[in-house]
Amino acid sequence: MELLVERSGGVAHFVLNRPDAYNAIDAALRDQLLAALDAAESDGTTCVVLRGEGRGFCAGMDLRAGGAKRGVDLAQAMARSSSRLTERFLRSSVPIVSAVHGACAGLGLTLALAADHCVAAEDARFVAAFVGRSLVPDGAIALLLPRLVGSARARRMLLFGDQVGAADAYEWGMIGELAGAADLVERAQARAETLAALPGHVVRYTRSLLARSFDIGLDTVLFEEQVVQGVVSTSDDYAEGAAAFFEKRPPRFTGH
Repeated sequence: MELLVERSGGVAHFVLNRPDAYNAIDAALRDQLLAALDAAESDGTTCVVLRGEGRGFCAGMDLRAGGAKRGVDLAQAMARSSSRLTERFLRSSVPIVSAVHGACAGLGLTLALAADHCVAAEDARFVAAFVGRSLVPDGAIALLLPRLVGSARARRMLLFGDQVGAADAYEWGMIGELAGAADLVERAQARAETLAALPGHVVRYTRSLLARSFDIGLDTVLFEEQVVQGVVSTSDDYAEGAAAFFEKRPPRFTGH
């Protein structure tokens, strides 16, 4: 299998398993990722950890697998692959944590940054070498990257193809956390467990607001906050959160 799915409690680890190709995404791996996300949304999975097998996280799309597509054929291939995967990750109803080591390039970079939280090992290297291959950046990376690191730094990566190490990626705000190579999976698991322990409906609403934060205005945000706050305040978890606060103890959320 090009994708391994391993479970630790309610957390599902999606392990990209094409190590000889630096986990480059071919049609089979793409389809397995999409199917695994679909399953996660219906089987009680509380959080997903995305990571790679072997020496690196993901080298992007496997350009060899699709042949020399051009024109409309290439556009249609993108609609089935990079565009579809990016949209699916960003709109997943299950939170995603990415755990990055080694090379993280192209579509791999997009998927890592589309996660709710990215933990990177100290040896991680981030690169978006599209233009140098006479390709336009795809997978919505030209949308995601400037939001995280600002326009000037995004231009360094997207126009000049600058490679960014883990320490700089953390300093720039591209990733959320650094970890030692030996601790990467454990740290990602801990973050996933933290997300999984929170009230699921509150996490979903919060993620929705964050995903659209650059696209909606103040009036819309304030209105949605009022409506959603009214909805979540009727839940058992809301009552538990208030009780735990006043009783000075950790809350015990049930998802209801």
